[in-house]
Amino acid sequence: MLKNGFLTFCCAFIPGAGQMYQGYMKRGLSLILTACLIGMVSSLLNPVLLLLVVVWMYSFFDTFNLRAQIIADTAPEDDYLVHFDPHDKRLARALLDSHKLVGWLLIAFGALIAYQNLIMNIFGDLVYRWGHSSPVFRALYLVMASLPDVVVCVVLIVCGVWLVKGPHPAKKPDASKDVPEDADFCEYHADEPDNAALLSSPVVNENEVTDDDFDHEHDE
Repeated sequence: MLKNGFLTFCCAFIPGAGQMYQGYMKRGLSLILTACLIGMVSSLLNPVLLLLVVVWMYSFFDTFNLRAQIIADTAPEDDYLVHFDPHDKRLARALLDSHKLVGWLLIAFGALIAYQNLIMNIFGDLVYRWGHSSPVFRALYLVMASLPDVVVCVVLIVCGVWLVKGPHPAKKPDASKDVPEDADFCEYHADEPDNAALLSSPVVNENEVTDDDFDHEHDE
């Protein structure tokens, strides 16, 4: 059923709301949860907030794309954008191929939370109590507060440089060096007669008449 165009336009500004208004509950729920998750992570890591812009733009234009498909009667079925089926072989294969990357990301995220909630809170309380009048402690606190953003920026720059250069292609082994010089040489061996054939009795033709048989017939 085609919804009101003005209300669709208003709901399109909220990630997932435009999809839900047109009846795509699963699709809209996926976009809302993605936007909320990015907002939670961006509270600890500010650069992640840029992903929220990407999600918002996707949700905004996807709303009108769904409306056009509904008008043309070619709208797809409502489904989640991301599936986490434990029996999905593709998901298991992806986790198996990139388990180290996922592990390092989880370690980095856990270390970031511990740094923000433990180290910075304790150090900030110490600076507030005893070092708020010291410019050295205040400068150190500002540096430590900006350290996660600096680390993320450095990692992004390093990854960007690596992608620009590209991975070094593996050197192919030179086949001519591994093959010896006399590989094409094949020693000739003459076919030797079989010793068993030489030692066996000679084959006599039944139709052949021997000298002894001829003398015996002549005497008769």
